[in-house]
Amino acid sequence: MALTLDSRAAVREGRDTSSPLDAGAPAVVFNAGSGQALIVAAARSVSTSTAAFVIRHSSGFLQIALPQTRCESLLLPPLNPFDPPGSRMCVGVDAVRGTGTGISAADRATTARALTDPAAALGDFTRPGHLVPISVDPHDDTAWSTPAAIALDLVHRTGQPDGALFAELVGIADPTRMMTYAECVEFARHHALPLHTIE
Repeated sequence: MALTLDSRAAVREGRDTSSPLDAGAPAVVFNAGSGQALIVAAARSVSTSTAAFVIRHSSGFLQIALPQTRCESLLLPPLNPFDPPGSRMCVGVDAVRGTGTGISAADRATTARALTDPAAALGDFTRPGHLVPISVDPHDDTAWSTPAAIALDLVHRTGQPDGALFAELVGIADPTRMMTYAECVEFARHHALPLHTIE
């Protein structure tokens, strides 16, 4: 998988474009093969404002990509045991501490950070919840092009702890469909975010 930074997307002045997810800032990723547009943030440092931004510009369905070993250690069961093992959706969770109903941007950001906390254990989460973990097996070649694997790979490349909060971006002209590449360029430029394309 080749990730390339699109120079046509404006980047905040003085920002190091090689580390788009520094300080919890999101990045835009467009998969040229599938036509999918994602917004991705490092889960370990995601803030309430970043989670709210992702929710506002996406379908609102937030997922968190985690290594398979992490999901197994927290005993997060797959939603459908018959899904391919490379990239499996797990039952949604909420963090026990620091959350209310679990649905707010603040609560989902808290849950995302908790899921990547090395000290977290099974009892720190309730299920079903409002943040959906995706178990990614980095050694499974069939999973590399899935949105979860792409998001996790981007976070891993920046040196952040493994865990990527992500969602699909909705169209600007027509919010009933997903964002096009041209709209990704405009969106990234308008919000001063890095845009990565996958060839």
